[in-house]
Amino acid sequence: MKIVIAGAGIGGLTFAAKAKAGEHEIVVYETAPSEEAMRYEWHDDVSPEAFRRAGFDIPEGSFPKKDWTFVAPDGATVRRIYEDPSRADISVWRRKLNEELIRRAKSNARIVFGRRAESLVVENGRVAGIVADGEKIHADLVIDSTGADSVLKRDINVTRHEPDEIFEVYRAFYRKDPAAPEAEYTNKVYLKQMGESGIAWAIQDGDTVDVLIGRVGEMGEETLSRALRRIKEENPTVGDEIVMGGGIYRIPVRYPATRMVADGYAAIGDAAYMTIPMLGSGIASSMAAAETLVNVVYSALAEGKSAREAASKENLWKYEVAFYRETGAEHAGVDVMKRGVLDMPDDIVTWLLGSDILTNEEVCRLAKGKPIILGAADSLKKVAVAGIGKLPVLLKVNSMLMRVSKAIRTARRIPENYSEEAVARWERKLVRAVTGK
Repeated sequence: MKIVIAGAGIGGLTFAAKAKAGEHEIVVYETAPSEEAMRYEWHDDVSPEAFRRAGFDIPEGSFPKKDWTFVAPDGATVRRIYEDPSRADISVWRRKLNEELIRRAKSNARIVFGRRAESLVVENGRVAGIVADGEKIHADLVIDSTGADSVLKRDINVTRHEPDEIFEVYRAFYRKDPAAPEAEYTNKVYLKQMGESGIAWAIQDGDTVDVLIGRVGEMGEETLSRALRRIKEENPTVGDEIVMGGGIYRIPVRYPATRMVADGYAAIGDAAYMTIPMLGSGIASSMAAAETLVNVVYSALAEGKSAREAASKENLWKYEVAFYRETGAEHAGVDVMKRGVLDMPDDIVTWLLGSDILTNEEVCRLAKGKPIILGAADSLKKVAVAGIGKLPVLLKVNSMLMRVSKAIRTARRIPENYSEEAVARWERKLVRAVTGK
């Protein structure tokens, strides 16, 4: 069996690292001209469990995630959270992680740098390879790890995103101004910064300050300039020199693809929208999904099925089912929360963050991109804490949380086996549950 992995993303590299090569040929095609040219000048928060599950060592230089202080849309109300160190994520340098994944992948696969996958080869309605820099490269299975804006998806019937389901993010590490007074809050995360749909942060990182500014949809130079100016005004430790980063990246912030497989094709990572909808981090879910995809493909081959059968839509559907039941359903619920928070008036978001309505544990769940589920007794306690005067607001919040639960239940009802009619029916229900459309 020949497997082509388009793009050296986390999911694609993890697949190559975990695959059982043997008599099978696995080739990764990456646009960047070399490993050193791949831009990963930042760190991301990942659960240590993701590495334990994959059997990988935690990358060198990783460190415990720092507690955050949330800043409400009014710019003045703050809420510091305190995470249990035994359950906290770790901050992993992406370049170190990438180096380790490439090292492991090379034991099973050939990695070809400087080759861009520009389209799929589709024959008789089935994906049969890719076109890379004008050359047709045939394969039994194409794994799409080229990111949210994958151009490969235009050739087949798989999920594509809407403009407001992408997060445009500027991230840079600035030299810390030694003359500035020490920050009162060293790790500030701004919710709906300046009343706009997005977040920002200024995190003291040793002798640098990690600055992120993100907006749902297109950010624009004027918005970025204004938001960066505000960050520097409110965080004098941010100096003028950029030490690392400084680029703008596009990250999916939506529920996972409802159609991430086709005959001869499987999307993974950002190409399948496997990121946490409120945070944009998808390392843990992509690594787990890669292991699932390896098991689905190679189990079929071990059962005596042909390469064509192993790469069929019907067999690959098992991969999507497993992902949704383990991770994707929860992400669908988080997407409902993300949409609900962005639609809330700024004063309500400010009040919720500054009041005792949300417990430390609940805010920690939000910080990790986990859904909040309340029972009837919990809802009554919230009313008692807030007072009857806030009942209309609490009813709106409760209505949103009920939609969260419904989206999770709907996502978990993904059909066990592939049939076009059953999948289409489930897809319509899930889209309605998450977006209301």
